[in-house]
Amino acid sequence: MNKERISYKDDALSSLSRGEWKKALQSFQKHCDQEPTDLRSRLKMAELLERLEKKKEAIEEYREVAESYAGDGFLLQAISVNKMILRIDPSAKDVNARLAQLYMEKSRESKHLRPLPYIPLFSDLSEQELRSMLDRIQSKTFPKDTFICREGEAGDSLMIICRGEVGIYKQSLEGGEIWIRNLGEGDCFGEFGFFLDQKRHASVKAPTECDILEISRNELEGIIKTYPRVKQVLQDLLKKRVLDFMLALSPIFSSLSLLEREEVLNRFRPLKIPEDTFVFKGGEPSHCLYIIQSGEVEIFIQGRRKKRVVLGRLGSGHLFGEIGVLLNTPRMAFARTTQPSKLLELAKEDFDDLLRLFPKLQSIVKEISSKRLSRMREILSRESVEKAKESMV
Repeated sequence: MNKERISYKDDALSSLSRGEWKKALQSFQKHCDQEPTDLRSRLKMAELLERLEKKKEAIEEYREVAESYAGDGFLLQAISVNKMILRIDPSAKDVNARLAQLYMEKSRESKHLRPLPYIPLFSDLSEQELRSMLDRIQSKTFPKDTFICREGEAGDSLMIICRGEVGIYKQSLEGGEIWIRNLGEGDCFGEFGFFLDQKRHASVKAPTECDILEISRNELEGIIKTYPRVKQVLQDLLKKRVLDFMLALSPIFSSLSLLEREEVLNRFRPLKIPEDTFVFKGGEPSHCLYIIQSGEVEIFIQGRRKKRVVLGRLGSGHLFGEIGVLLNTPRMAFARTTQPSKLLELAKEDFDDLLRLFPKLQSIVKEISSKRLSRMREILSRESVEKAKESMV
């Protein structure tokens, strides 16, 4: 019997490759009669019915497949199938309402058994919010090895991966491109452009063929206006992505793996600092180090007669305050914001713990600190020479 079942599917795929649609449909029907839970084959059968202009039968098969996916917790696959139904019959708006209802019912049932797979955006929505979201989503397919978007391009839509995976790449502070992470089914991207400046903040490439669900800024704003909580869900995702980008691009933490960065991420505390505010002053105890999330911080020392000597102005992604923390010495410089800034603060105790957990960080931190100390001495030496010249005039 097992050989017979395999042969029906093989015959179907073979006929499909030759363009023999009717024969492929017959073989898929025989296979699905024996294996009704093979949803991929049932989906192929629905596609063949659509090609053969049997639209009513195709829609019915698509509906059953979508409901089966939703009942098993595979919401995104169900959404993708629903888009196929709406492509054939745009008036079939009830499919999204039915899908949202079925998914929520299954979610409530599974809380006491086996939880459904978590989907970062959708799993946090109510039934009404989910239904509203489904009505506004567009479906797109991207071939293998193509770019979905590139860093710096205009773009403010939100994208959700329905099938396949994508790679996220970012320009480093020194130039060149750095792989940040791969995202899979259920993950979304594009939230930076939506919340910040309507530009893509990373390049996204599809290493395999993938299906993407896309929702435009206008549509998403419409949902948020009706259901404000959706904005908070997206903002929470944005905060996590921003922090991960900062660590991935940091000269210190970029050497860590994705899982190791997540461990580091949990140790940081976000801070909001007003413009023209001291983060720390020279001579104070070194309790923390910082990464700049946004804004700008001026690092300076005070020479003779308290003359300010600027060592540098640091922007997004830069680390500062690590020298005193690493050497267990008081602050050697002053740090002051030149504009409203968001910082990530890491306490010395957590930093010491991370150095024990990830010994490779020690040599990297020492190298960076050594370069900064050398630069500080060079600037101080230069200032001494200038003062000597002044006294001779």
